[in-house]
Amino acid sequence: MPVYRLFRHVPFDPEHVDLMSSVFEQVSLELGLGEREDAIRDLVAQAVLECAQRGIRHPEEMRRCTHEALEAA
Repeated sequence: MPVYRLFRHVPFDPEHVDLMSSVFEQVSLELGLGEREDAIRDLVAQAVLECAQRGIRHPEEMRRCTHEALEAA
């Protein structure tokens, strides 16, 4: 799976970056954003990053956290 550009230089181990990328793609598809690169997907990436920074490492928990972060934004 390709790593979204905002995740390329984050201080996480490769497995965590893979999880972040997977959740990012899943949430983007759930929101109907497709694979474009724009400010809206950047917001999704930032939400995923916030959840990762909290130490979340479970896919479903990170997906939920990402949705919650987007709703709060």
